[in-house]
Amino acid sequence: MPSESNLNINDIAERAGVSIATVSRYMNGHLEKMSQKTAENIQKIINETGYVPNASAVQLMTRQSHLVAVMAANVDDYFSTEFFKGASSILEANQFTGVLFDTDSDEARELSLLARIGHQNFDGLIIQPLTNDADKLRGALKANLPIVVIDREFETDVFDSVVTDNQQAIERVGKAYREAGFKQAVVITEPISGISTREERWQGVQNIFPDAEMINVTAHTMNSEKVYETLREKLANGQKTLVVVFKERILLSLLPTLIRHGELIEQIALTGFADTALAKVIDPKMKLIQQDPFLMGATAAELLLKQILKQGQDGAPEKIVIAAKYR
Repeated sequence: MPSESNLNINDIAERAGVSIATVSRYMNGHLEKMSQKTAENIQKIINETGYVPNASAVQLMTRQSHLVAVMAANVDDYFSTEFFKGASSILEANQFTGVLFDTDSDEARELSLLARIGHQNFDGLIIQPLTNDADKLRGALKANLPIVVIDREFETDVFDSVVTDNQQAIERVGKAYREAGFKQAVVITEPISGISTREERWQGVQNIFPDAEMINVTAHTMNSEKVYETLREKLANGQKTLVVVFKERILLSLLPTLIRHGELIEQIALTGFADTALAKVIDPKMKLIQQDPFLMGATAAELLLKQILKQGQDGAPEKIVIAAKYR
């Protein structure tokens, strides 16, 4: 007989006088096919022996690791960390663990990480992708995992997804400023091509301000003084202008520069997408478009668990839109 420290699930089954499958069902909380007496007896033996199931063995038996890969576009952004917290809250409540991967806004890194995930024993994937090519995503993953996409949309709905009403949110804001006498709009953003959220936001601006202009920047290397000078040139006509910043990190970099120079403040209304209160601390009068990344992450986890536990309905992928707020 093995020592207590070397016990395996077969030893527990022998001592309880039941099958390995019965012990496995008990350890995974599936008590509906066993009597209360059997369950109590298995628990008594586990308590007496101090048996701790080997995680790898349990995975082999159940074909589940209870691990979920959660891939964020950039953990430097509040949105990414907050949606991970939301996803983790739901996963952990259902005895799953989210494992965070950061692509650092690098598509090559994203594809490499997807390949690694595909070779590990994950039960599913929640991803905020950089690629807008579903075939490329699946090809890199090389595994038929349940997938939920967050904060991005593909040309065709191939995955369950959770998104913000980006275009409609911008249009609501733009209409209000247009009615208040603003004649033009300038957008400050990272390159929009291939990133559905930015493309939708740009379309929303253009629908209200057809002659809107764009200033392209890179969040990692942005020079707020240069952006300020470019903006000043575009506002040389003196018209009241709505300035829309698509990313909070860029907004926070630019705002102190605008305040320091001051001369543009009366001519522009500055707004953008921001999920923290920091911009409002700097300028309490500012109104911002706010998503709910925690709720989006939690919703994505719920959709994924439906797939993993096979509780979802067959048919078209499910898409949930969570409206942004302007406040």
